[in-house]
Amino acid sequence: MIIFGTKTKILKSKDSTTYDCENCNSKGSVTFSFMARYFHIFWIPIFPISKKGISQCSHCKQVLYANEMNPRMKQDCASASTNTKIPITHYFGLFIIELFFCLVIFSIVKNSIDETKFLATPQVDDLYKIEKNDAYTLYKIAEIKGDTLFFKMHSMAVRKYTGLNNLKKKYKNDYSDETIKFTKDQIKSMKSDSKSDFGKIYSIERD
Repeated sequence: MIIFGTKTKILKSKDSTTYDCENCNSKGSVTFSFMARYFHIFWIPIFPISKKGISQCSHCKQVLYANEMNPRMKQDCASASTNTKIPITHYFGLFIIELFFCLVIFSIVKNSIDETKFLATPQVDDLYKIEKNDAYTLYKIAEIKGDTLFFKMHSMAVRKYTGLNNLKKKYKNDYSDETIKFTKDQIKSMKSDSKSDFGKIYSIERD
């Protein structure tokens, strides 16, 4: 179950100006505070929603919102609001989301660079994730002779790409003893052309 909602944090004004209370006539007992409201998931602040100013008398505890203040206090409250910043912690969730997307982008770029390198300089035991005839399987390089690569095919295939991870973990040694061969040019076409007669290479991995 996902727990989410909104919470409010009281921010003290940095403005040290005080005001006389019109309710109890106390002198210099009224100061400004601000209610910063934010959205949270599992009590982790995600992003701020609003910030509202109030005044409160320390003697009679009367609270006034901006629309209840006299014109002078209302103007001073707006000025104090500008100088009272929302805590950076209220943006914590946004920072996490931004970091997550940065890591995803970095991973995609790195994988693309790595696969370009693996295509140019193949090595024995490089693992290819292949799609052909609406099924997915694994090819592993068994031998390299010049521009020709010899692969061992995995003995099993799955209907979904995500199922290949299960083949890698549970059936990591279930490869045919027979090999199939492709030239480097054929391999490149399998990577770049989704309609290649030889199948489609989705990714290349190297331990």
